[in-house]
Amino acid sequence: MMKSMQRYGQMSPVVCVKSGSGYELIDGFKRLRACRRLNKAVLKSKTVQFSERACKAAIIQLNRSGRSISEMEEALVLQSLHREDKLTQIEIAVLVGRHKSWVNRRIALIERLSEEVQEDIRLGLISIIVGRELAKLPRGNQKAAANAVLKHRFSTRETAKLMTYLLSRPRWEHEAILRAPWEIIEPKQPRPVGIEAKLISFEQICRSLSEGVKKTGVEKRGYLYEPIERAIGAAEEVVTTLRAVR
Repeated sequence: MMKSMQRYGQMSPVVCVKSGSGYELIDGFKRLRACRRLNKAVLKSKTVQFSERACKAAIIQLNRSGRSISEMEEALVLQSLHREDKLTQIEIAVLVGRHKSWVNRRIALIERLSEEVQEDIRLGLISIIVGRELAKLPRGNQKAAANAVLKHRFSTRETAKLMTYLLSRPRWEHEAILRAPWEIIEPKQPRPVGIEAKLISFEQICRSLSEGVKKTGVEKRGYLYEPIERAIGAAEEVVTTLRAVR
């Protein structure tokens, strides 16, 4: 979107609705984000007259093809229709033109998942499908399970298998199971050791470092320049070595 707006400008207006003394956006979230990153002060918009409930439904319907909001953001809109507007899930399904099971799965992402796991989904560390599997566990157990899934890079199928096993065991066993989940997923697979374990840890450190730098305020980034340059140099040496092995 940023490349398109840099080259061609804003091709179509965003859609807003009048709200109190200002306006609320209901379509064009990617265009808004791109304009902000490009430091553009003006955004072309079109204003429509909808009720608050209709606006929420419009956000979902307009998002079908453009994917301008994430599935977690969709879930928040649907939860608002359910909790604030007091609509049943069947009524919401009719309003947004979806099946009631689709509505139920989206709302469950918000209401059954812990805040920590929701944040992992928003950061792209785990997928929505894996999030649905984690939602089967009690909220207090979900983050530990999510950490195990990330640490061992389990697929959706492997995650589902692990969740099924955890649910079959008493909660006091979960901590021990998550310390050695590979024994459940692949009983004959040895625990990673030596250079393999270090490579797995290296990937996790890189992901964590990347997210940490993104969240660092502008005023603090100046202090990071020197350690970042040293880290880049070390990382380049590692990349060169690993590529030579491949």
